Amino acid sequence: MDNLKNMYFSQSCMDIYNTCKLKFKKIYLDNISWSGDNNNFGSKFHLLAQRYYIGIDEPLDENYEEYKLLQNLKKFLKREKNMYPEYIIKYKEDGLRLLAKVDLLKIERDKIIIYDWKTNKSKLDKYENSYQTKIYLHNATEQFKIHPQNIKLIYYNPRLDKSLEIYYNEYKHKEYKLELKNKVIEIINEKNFDEELGKHCNFCQFNSICNKKWVNIDSLLD
Repeated sequence: MDNLKNMYFSQSCMDIYNTCKLKFKKIYLDNISWSGDNNNFGSKFHLLAQRYYIGIDEPLDENYEEYKLLQNLKKFLKREKNMYPEYIIKYKEDGLRLLAKVDLLKIERDKIIIYDWKTNKSKLDKYENSYQTKIYLHNATEQFKIHPQNIKLIYYNPRLDKSLEIYYNEYKHKEYKLELKNKVIEIINEKNFDEELGKHCNFCQFNSICNKKWVNIDSLLD
């Protein structure tokens, strides 16, 4: 479809496509969304983190869950110079368009560190080979013209107070570029956006359409 050819592909849309092509179609082709889609706990925490790293210290009630998580984040990574929260990195070349929305980018003289916050209860290991990891590392390498070995991605979960460090190299960079390009080509050439029913339906905002069941959007933690 023509509009897909001009679309910047993020890890989110690739994950959705692999999970359920019908959901992908509704969101990215039919442009259906709800006003509450970005009002869950994960989104609220990301906003607090963004404000902290740009220099805003918001007073929070110690009884709120956000307070504990933000304190864990501050202990894990103190605010410093050369930190850029909510940094967008776009890549466009040879028909491949990729979008990375980075929670925090730290630029040092000879290296770059990407940080991403997770607030769910899942183990961080599942992100090691995710599209998010591949797009973030790929786009940062291309954007800043830096050797892949000088880029690192760190996932941190303030709820669990756990982190995962992922290192990069030239071999991975070539591998990721080819994989991402092939995935984009596959999506652009897709003709049948069929539904895929499964456990993921319990956390899908379109469950009311496919299964006549409603879900609470607050359960859709990042």
